[in-house]
Amino acid sequence: MVRKENKIHFNGHLTLGCPGLQPVQDGGTRVKVAVIGGGAWFVGTLRTVLEGGGGFTLCSAAGDVPEFIRRAGPDSGPHSGPDAAAIVILAESPVETAMGRLLQWVRSKRSGIRVIVRLPALRAALVRDAMQGGAWGCITEDDPPEALVAVLSSVAQGRVSFPYVDFSALRADPFEQLTRREREVLKALAQGWSNTQISSRLGISENTVKYHLKLIYDKLGVPNRATAVAQFLQRAEG
Repeated sequence: MVRKENKIHFNGHLTLGCPGLQPVQDGGTRVKVAVIGGGAWFVGTLRTVLEGGGGFTLCSAAGDVPEFIRRAGPDSGPHSGPDAAAIVILAESPVETAMGRLLQWVRSKRSGIRVIVRLPALRAALVRDAMQGGAWGCITEDDPPEALVAVLSSVAQGRVSFPYVDFSALRADPFEQLTRREREVLKALAQGWSNTQISSRLGISENTVKYHLKLIYDKLGVPNRATAVAQFLQRAEG
């Protein structure tokens, strides 16, 4: 680990100092951690790792973001009660949808919660989205338990922690040139929706759908929806 001013590099993670929770001492109050998704194996492993030391305890596990929000109950402050989690690990799939919903809820209802996102793979776009959405850190499914504990420790002490990625590669990716609405339309295409269905479900006119499709085809350099969907699915798998 190399320390330079308020920046720390740990196993490829960049951590930046921010005002945060007090460091947790052995034998002191444990920081409560909740997990969303991930499956029984991941939750069980996480519980074992956290209970093994380090000042953390797993206080709750929810299957998905809506379940977690229901359990949290009505808004009553940054943390909502003494038993609420201070840190939430998001491991639900697909991570893009779950991350957007959870981070929006945290910003509006539980600003005191720190979210760590567990990514399926180390992709620059996903790390960027986590950062821009307000997450405090992220790990990948391939990271060992020690890496998760290191990120948890950084976040608990008020330091955001993200793996190093080369964001310059995003500028060469045509999919990154799409707007949020265009990405929504493309995802709908990949699900087999017709223009009428996209219009109804996104609350826009069919002419607007056609306009977005034209922009999508132009930006991706494809002639039709079938090719656009094929490229989208290929990118998702990669």
